[in-house]
Amino acid sequence: MPKRSVHFILNPVSGSGQNNLNIKFIRSVLNTKNYDFRLKISQKPGDVCQLTKLSIQEGANVIVACGGDGTINQVASQLISTKVKLGIIKFGSGNGLASHLGIPNELIRALEVIKNEKAINIDVGTVNQHYFFSNMSIGVGARVINHYTDSKKRQFMSYFRAVLKGLLSEPLNMTLDLVIDGYKTTITPLVLFISNSNEMGYNVSFTPDASLQDGKLDLVFTEHLSLFQKILFANQIVFFKKRRFEKAQYLQAEDILITNKKNEEFLTQLDGESIVVNSNVLRISLKKTALSVIVPG
Repeated sequence: MPKRSVHFILNPVSGSGQNNLNIKFIRSVLNTKNYDFRLKISQKPGDVCQLTKLSIQEGANVIVACGGDGTINQVASQLISTKVKLGIIKFGSGNGLASHLGIPNELIRALEVIKNEKAINIDVGTVNQHYFFSNMSIGVGARVINHYTDSKKRQFMSYFRAVLKGLLSEPLNMTLDLVIDGYKTTITPLVLFISNSNEMGYNVSFTPDASLQDGKLDLVFTEHLSLFQKILFANQIVFFKKRRFEKAQYLQAEDILITNKKNEEFLTQLDGESIVVNSNVLRISLKKTALSVIVPG
């Protein structure tokens, strides 16, 4: 029986920036008689995607993203609609997708999950030419990520402060035309959040009922909130994680079209990474069951 080829793509600067993984430790958990290992370490932006493409060309059966949500996004984006399975080792700070999937925090247990190689197929979100696996947002959500990225420490309270700062900063004054599975509406949102998974990171959730396998995206938006309501909203999503905010609207959809009436580009966040989309139109949809991911058995 031929060996299974497992490639590990490590982002050493994810999360705390002190990520360590070596072949010797991998071999102590996985049987070398059954597996062929390769460990590739990114050195600069863009490396993760290129290393993943190379591993696909080299015939990897499993490619393991070792990092946070951004690293997972870069690896997984190359694996869509292929036969290569995605494995995950959590080295990030928020780890939204990995937490939804139940990936263990402990390295040895995460390797045991990869060894068992039980996989499920999950849906993948698309926004114009980009992919997201956990969530995306515009407006305040993108601001929050920028504030959090600027934090000296990647930890829970830094995230909470970033949420507050994003909500309490100057209004965005965006007027958006939405087409949600054919239903048309116009909103001026404070928050507009679209989720594929039920967690953003740190066990925080806008959409606790979201599923990676239901063929639906979960949409949440709020319009004007008072100062008190903003503080209440921040506290509720961070500290009361499974409750819905009464001033927010919750919808499910397969296709969402968003047009900025000011004809301006969008600042978005996709899986915790800020991305400027150079268009005033966002076309958001799903690729159903497009990615095979290894999960605990």
